[in-house]
Amino acid sequence: MKKKILILFLLIILVNVCKEKGKVIETIGKDNITTQEFETYYETYIEKASRLANAEKKTLYELMCNPDKVPQDPAIQELIAGLYPENSYQKFREMKIIEQAAISEGFDKKPVIKNILEQVLLETLVNLYMQEKMQEKIKVSTEQIEKRCEELRKKDRRFNTIPIDQCLKIAEASLKQEILRQEYPKIINEIKESIQVKKNAQFDKDKYLKEDIKLFKEAQKIGGCENQESSDTSKENQK
Repeated sequence: MKKKILILFLLIILVNVCKEKGKVIETIGKDNITTQEFETYYETYIEKASRLANAEKKTLYELMCNPDKVPQDPAIQELIAGLYPENSYQKFREMKIIEQAAISEGFDKKPVIKNILEQVLLETLVNLYMQEKMQEKIKVSTEQIEKRCEELRKKDRRFNTIPIDQCLKIAEASLKQEILRQEYPKIINEIKESIQVKKNAQFDKDKYLKEDIKLFKEAQKIGGCENQESSDTSKENQK
C-alpha cells in the first residue's frame, strides 16, 4: 500500500514538473525546446526591447499592430518584427542551434570567452540598472508634453504638418532626453556616495596603469606610440 502511495506521489510530481516546463516543441541537439522555455524567452525579449528602446510596451504593441507607422529604421523594424512569435521563435531556434554547436566544440569553456561573457554581463547589468534609475527620475506630465509640442511647432514649421499624436511623442522624447542630460551625473554621484571605496595607500595606481601593464606596452609598440613619444620628446628638447 505504501509503495502504491509513493508511486502515485511521484507521478503527481512528474506531471506537475511537465506542466511547468510545458510541451516539447522540438529537440535541438541534446535540448528539448518547450513551450514554457520559449514563452519565457518571448516575454524577456519584449521586456528587453522596451528597456533598450526606452519605450513603453504599449508603444511597441501599437507599432506592431500598425506596421505603416514603424519608422524607416532597420534597427527599429527588426525590433518590432521580433514581437511576432513566429519571428521570435525562428531567432530563438537559430540561437539554440548555434549554442549547441558552440557547447559541443567546448567554445564556451575557453578562458577568453568566459572573460568576455563576464564583461558583457557586467556592462549589461550596469546599463539596465542605470536605465531603471533614470526611469524613476524621468517623469513628465501631459501638460509639459503639450507645452513642448507647441514650442516645437512655433520654432519649426515642419512640426505643423505632422499629426498631433506624432508631435506629442517627439515632444515627450525631447523632454525625457533633456531630463536625462540633467539627472544622469546626479544619479552617478548618488550611487558613488552610497558605495564605500577604500584605496590601497601602499599601491601606486597611476604608475600601474601607465607603466606596469604588459599588454598596454605591447599595444603601444605595435601601434607606434613609442615613435610618437620619441618625436614629441625631440620637439620639446628643440624648444
